[in-house]
Amino acid sequence: MKKYIYLAASALALFAFTSCNDELTQLPLSQGTIENFYATPGDFVQARNATYSVAFHGAGTYGYANRVLNLSETRSDNLYATTTASREWEGINSFYTNISSNSYIKEAYTSNYNAINKANQLLEKIAEKGDQIFTNPADKTAMAAEARFLRAFCYFDLIRWFGRVPLIERTMTAPEAAKIPRTPVTEVYDFIISDLEQAIPDLPPSYDAANYGRVSKYGAKALLGLVYMTRSSPTYGIDGATLGLNEWDKAYQQLNDIKTSGVYVFGADYDAIFKVEGNANKENVLTIPYTQSLPLSVGGNFMVELGYEPYFASFNLSAQGSLEAKEISTEFLNMFAATDKRKAFGIATSYTVASGTYKGSYTLPVFKKYIDPARYGNGREDWGVDFMVIRYTDVLMMMAECTLHGGGGSQADVDAIVNQVRTRAGVTANAANITLDELFAERRKEFFSEGNRWFDLIRSGKAVEIMNAWKAVEDTDGKIRTIDNNALIYPIPLSEILAVPGLYDQNIGYD
Repeated sequence: MKKYIYLAASALALFAFTSCNDELTQLPLSQGTIENFYATPGDFVQARNATYSVAFHGAGTYGYANRVLNLSETRSDNLYATTTASREWEGINSFYTNISSNSYIKEAYTSNYNAINKANQLLEKIAEKGDQIFTNPADKTAMAAEARFLRAFCYFDLIRWFGRVPLIERTMTAPEAAKIPRTPVTEVYDFIISDLEQAIPDLPPSYDAANYGRVSKYGAKALLGLVYMTRSSPTYGIDGATLGLNEWDKAYQQLNDIKTSGVYVFGADYDAIFKVEGNANKENVLTIPYTQSLPLSVGGNFMVELGYEPYFASFNLSAQGSLEAKEISTEFLNMFAATDKRKAFGIATSYTVASGTYKGSYTLPVFKKYIDPARYGNGREDWGVDFMVIRYTDVLMMMAECTLHGGGGSQADVDAIVNQVRTRAGVTANAANITLDELFAERRKEFFSEGNRWFDLIRSGKAVEIMNAWKAVEDTDGKIRTIDNNALIYPIPLSEILAVPGLYDQNIGYD
């Protein structure tokens, strides 16, 4: 299980980049080094694994999971994450306008473009040398499909955070990259959809245990469905990812293909979704694997982002660096019924530390959905807990969202999906004539601390209205800024603005 991530660590060293200016001016390896490396099928496998590693695990301290917890969950109405200690995440939560140098924002830009560069290089070498290297043509086409998926994944991530971004379709020198302006979102979407449509036919429906974590045909379909949903959602009059294109039927078709495939199963036990790993977990449609305490393993630390040091100490774990809690909003806590298993499993409301620095009893609620001490390794960056990017329940509930927009299915289908979710959660299955607002409320309880909430708010078309109404009730300290539509995308990192003066304009509303 999780075999490919073992190789990724060594592959990263082989594919390090030197930099000039910043991320978009990354120089590739010298031509001679590239030619010498891509000489065997194993070399191509390492290059593919390195692309996965940067796309999913990031180019530094953070990976995709950390990113969505910081930039989506912390931005949303699920958390009242203010602080007096000037933490990086406070500017995210409070909608500061001077966050263009924020490390979380810069990481989202850096890691995605590093992975795109690796995918571009891999695709070029497959086209150039693949027929000579691969004895089985199917191996070549499958590897190209994975590279296209990863490139599309990264570009979709970029436009959801930043709106217009430069479209880099091939490896470039620094001077070449310095001439590429920000590309209209519509053109980036065309590129994403083209990559996914080319990738899907050449991806397998599933993998064996040794290759768990690689993208399947249905993982790519789930992403394509979400792409169509996002660009179909109401536009806010900004250069963001929602375009109001009304392609809900296209999204529904991709998601329904996953449902009818029979590969995935709606898990009967909510807790098990987050405890069972590998192919045994039929909820996993698109997953980022982590393994702790093994040679060349890639451990994770994303659960630390929403944790709290006393909670970790209650299990006698070593310091995790979560010195201040990102407080769960009272309004969100009050949404749950007393019998809701999702709250019981995913939120710690009381915990005790027997001894040491944090000795005492605590009642500050914190998210704990992904915190499993049994999968803790040798330190805060060595958790062996997998992160689900898209799970089967999400696929079903996204189908329901498409249905409510007229994309396919019936109201009875929507009600049945919501009742299925509620039954598993141990609450009354009384869904009838569910509306979009009610569906998003159910999604909020189902997917909290999984990094979905901010994207759900955006797709609802009511993100500004909801966040400002939430602030009026929750923000008694007056620390969160009242927002307008411009706050729905993040600023382009300042380092990019300064790298080539005049090439990029900053997103409106940011310093």
